[in-house]
Amino acid sequence: MATRASIKFKDSDGNFIANVYHHYDGYPSGLGVKLLELTKGVIVNGLSPGEYLGKRVFNGFGCLAASVIEGLKDGPGGVYLYSEGEYGGVGEEYLYEVVESENGCQVLVTSIHGNDSFEPVEDVLEAEERNNQ
Repeated sequence: MATRASIKFKDSDGNFIANVYHHYDGYPSGLGVKLLELTKGVIVNGLSPGEYLGKRVFNGFGCLAASVIEGLKDGPGGVYLYSEGEYGGVGEEYLYEVVESENGCQVLVTSIHGNDSFEPVEDVLEAEERNNQ
């Protein structure tokens, strides 16, 4: 059985950038962790050779979104681009938002079976860890 999720990318002005449907492992300890890994880096406006040596660099938020999609996609199927209107309407169990912020981006998640409020993925993972101890 698949744990479906969708990821909405929004820029710092709240504008829709992309909706990515992810068919498998959409729970926070799966897709949430992967999104944290894929979004870790520096968002810049223009590339300068050597300036960010050793760091993952995104030339704007659109570059970050494209890089995340590339990191999620490993062959045919599993990951798809959908319209903004389909976000939350294709049987997802989890919804994510990757939102551009002053310091890069923030990855938020909510469960369709939860309270409909988005929380930082890090907070959800910490709560799950505490509950499992």
